[in-house]
Amino acid sequence: MFVAYVTPSLPIKDHEVSYSFIKDELRELDMSGHVKSCIFQVSYKKPLTTISQFSRMFSFNDSVQLIHAHFVVPYGFVANIIAQVLRKPLVITVHGFDILVSKEFGYGLNRFTLMKLLTESTLRKADKVIANSHCLKSECMKYGVPSSKIVVIPYGVNLHFFRPRTFDEVEKESPNFLRTLIKNKGERINILCAKRLEQVYGVEYLIKAVKILKIRRTKDFLLILVGGGKLLSRYRELVYRLGLVKEIVFIDMIPRSFMPLLYNISDFTVVPSIVEGFGLVVAESLACGRPVIGSSVGGIIDQILDGYNGFIVPPRDPLSLADRIETLIEDDSTRKRMSKNSRSYAEAHLDLKKRIFMILKVYDELISTKQASC
Repeated sequence: MFVAYVTPSLPIKDHEVSYSFIKDELRELDMSGHVKSCIFQVSYKKPLTTISQFSRMFSFNDSVQLIHAHFVVPYGFVANIIAQVLRKPLVITVHGFDILVSKEFGYGLNRFTLMKLLTESTLRKADKVIANSHCLKSECMKYGVPSSKIVVIPYGVNLHFFRPRTFDEVEKESPNFLRTLIKNKGERINILCAKRLEQVYGVEYLIKAVKILKIRRTKDFLLILVGGGKLLSRYRELVYRLGLVKEIVFIDMIPRSFMPLLYNISDFTVVPSIVEGFGLVVAESLACGRPVIGSSVGGIIDQILDGYNGFIVPPRDPLSLADRIETLIEDDSTRKRMSKNSRSYAEAHLDLKKRIFMILKVYDELISTKQASC
């Protein structure tokens, strides 16, 4: 089948992070052998190139069988126009920022009336909407999209790339800036939080939870905060003010290729988000055999089975975070049991190949229906 994809600008190099999950999916679709594709990337920085690409798309009129856009606005909006002109079925994948809204944190495109109207119109015209979590499905239904048009397909991860690794593997492959985290590993518990340092991701509540743990005098541990963001200076100041410079280390954005090593260096992951469409960090951590403590929001609750492969805690609750973190720091047997369960869960539910199979099924159904109606 021939599918035209409308996406944001995708990473050029493998180590780039932004929209790498879309690039991974498109690569896997291509490798499946079932899809011939053309990818049209919308770039605000290169409007003439973007216009040229879309004018070229119309030359594929006789070949293209389906249009698939990632994000509702603007990519789904543009894809809808093309689908209408070419009279092809349209699939839109919703991701989170394009559908979820938090006015408190200035999060989400649809906090603006015009964007909300465009989102509603675009979603209703799509032949199928792929939601990465049940939370996103519920949000789509609020825009008038019938449940029958929405299919929930969890994100998948490459289970070979994101996998448990031996200490020797990690030590051999780690660059110098990660080697310091390996030192004294046997005497310390490493905790990972890989989220951008913005209010919507609740990192300040995690920092406050660490203060509680320090007062309780738990075993030696280190919280690794990975990801740049506009609140980096503010959070550094908070860490200094709370006397946590020995308990928390900041690492700026790192190449995606190093993330499996970082998960393996850590003993478990914490995702304290207040808003979260899916939570790809959760999936990657579980695939590496690392339990996750996550907030009871969005797609996080789709992935964490409380007490099995991690713990669910209320958002904005440092005390609950501290209690669950303390359990995984102090209880080696629980941590090891959850580590094993984490990988098992990922193999059963978060395999990228299974996501691809489900997407291909959506394509087949829409193309068959279109052909039958002609």
